[in-house]
Amino acid sequence: MNTPLSIGTRKGFIIVISLTLMLVMITMGVGLYYSSKQASEQVGINISKSDSFYSSESCIAEARVWLKDQSLIEAPCKNIASGKKCHEITNTKMSKWELPPENQTFKNRAKNIGCEYTISLLGKVDYEGDDGVGFDVGESDKYGNVTTHTKYLYRITGTGTTGSNMSIVEVIDSMIF
Repeated sequence: MNTPLSIGTRKGFIIVISLTLMLVMITMGVGLYYSSKQASEQVGINISKSDSFYSSESCIAEARVWLKDQSLIEAPCKNIASGKKCHEITNTKMSKWELPPENQTFKNRAKNIGCEYTISLLGKVDYEGDDGVGFDVGESDKYGNVTTHTKYLYRITGTGTTGSNMSIVEVIDSMIF
């Protein structure tokens, strides 16, 4: 049996389809909103981590400048026992560095970034010979009237902080006198 549909039975069918499609689209929109919100939070966390890493590297650079400046007078920390701290800077804010005046976003981020570093004398090594290059540094096949040099080894530890993130970088630096 074939019963024909009358025009009156299809009334409201379009409204049901459009409400269903609207519900699906609203659900997709809410899902995209939460997904993009989580992605932007993750980007913020990654930026904070990289800022703390770069600030700890900047602290290392500042410590090397301090070592270089002190070496103009004499070997830095030469009267300190091996393994002991000889210089330390704590609670330095990154905002002291010059930033472009037009970039307020970076200025605001820099106010929250901290930097600390310590320099420790690891030891002293005496060797004879010329300065040399590459693997020949401190090596010599000359005997007799050879100049004796002292190589000072330093451990530089830089700590960068941004909010709850902290990054620590350590390097070994040496100077020959």
